[in-house]
Amino acid sequence: MGFIKQAKADNVANEARKAFEDGRFFFAARLNWPATHHFLSGEVADWSIQIEAIERAGWVLSEWSVAQDKQDRPEAYPLFRRRREQAARVPQ
Repeated sequence: MGFIKQAKADNVANEARKAFEDGRFFFAARLNWPATHHFLSGEVADWSIQIEAIERAGWVLSEWSVAQDKQDRPEAYPLFRRRREQAARVPQ
């Protein structure tokens, strides 16, 4: 994995872990378009890697939206929820 991809995944994973440790029930992220994407159909690897990192921190992808930034590049806005069995164990 490239340095930039790994750095982006590490950053969002750290934020997701912190939100989970703080007892939050939702985690909303913004995933920007990779600069090196080929614009053909296929996987957006940066996004897949970041989603995997967030889910490893205890979250499950719930909703998904994509919009364009001011340069007309796609940005993803995934919303994650705590896993059900973990949400039940969070003290009130």
